[in-house]
Amino acid sequence: ISSDNFSKGKLFRNRTYINNFCKKFKNHNISIIEIHNRPEYAKILKKNFPNSKIILTYHNDPINLRGSIDIQERENLLEICTEIIFISNWIKNRFFEGIKDIKKNSKIIYHGVKKIKTNNSNKKKQILFVGKLNENKGYDIFVEAAEIFKKSNPEWNFTAIGNESRKKIFPDKNIVNEIGYKSNSEVLKYYENSEIAIGNSKWNEPLGRIAIEASSRKCCPIITNVGGLIESKHIAIVLKDNNSKNIVNILKKITTNKSYRRKLQNKFYEKNNFDIKKISNLIDNVRNK
Repeated sequence: ISSDNFSKGKLFRNRTYINNFCKKFKNHNISIIEIHNRPEYAKILKKNFPNSKIILTYHNDPINLRGSIDIQERENLLEICTEIIFISNWIKNRFFEGIKDIKKNSKIIYHGVKKIKTNNSNKKKQILFVGKLNENKGYDIFVEAAEIFKKSNPEWNFTAIGNESRKKIFPDKNIVNEIGYKSNSEVLKYYENSEIAIGNSKWNEPLGRIAIEASSRKCCPIITNVGGLIESKHIAIVLKDNNSKNIVNILKKITTNKSYRRKLQNKFYEKNNFDIKKISNLIDNVRNK
């Protein structure tokens, strides 16, 4: 249902948005209401639609979201919601911190991607960074690694996809080519045409799609082991230390040995089990139940 039908002005101011929704559809018989990343909506929606089944999906750390910060709030959500879905085991563990009774009405359903048949022999000598261009994402380390690596390997190009409203990191344009925000379909195309992708985040990523999406295009991912990123370690190289020296050493090993690079790309591609059809079926099963 388009939000344009029931809200004007600042559409996603939480309280206005949810109140307008309840007012607009109070006389409708709604079987299922799905909430994504807005646990504070659950109590309001259950009060206004007591016969509706509530499915709450977490894409981020529950303890940092209004409505599930403390233990009591999270325990109440387990009573209110018919099902709670987490996109990673790390997020699920965060939700149940301090809760003894882990209810059965919760499950993990990862993000998915449609794998495509791709020929990695046509790839450019390009190394990608995809995400917010800030220190939490490790962009400062990526830039430093690019500066070091390019001195001895100028034929390889570094490209950063993403933006940052409060940007503080400004690399030399001859070192890192920043191309701004791109749609997901465009990002997938960049993975398809690139050899390596780096996701060296410092903060606890809820899941991290870089390994999932890059490996689906036979682009070799390099990731850190923070938060939910580790749940895609079987389809990526995992950094022991998140610093420029470690990244440069790994890049030298991968870039100078083409057969090794192809072996990694093909292995991670084959082991990528985050199939979008499988994921969609799991979500449909929750709805059908």
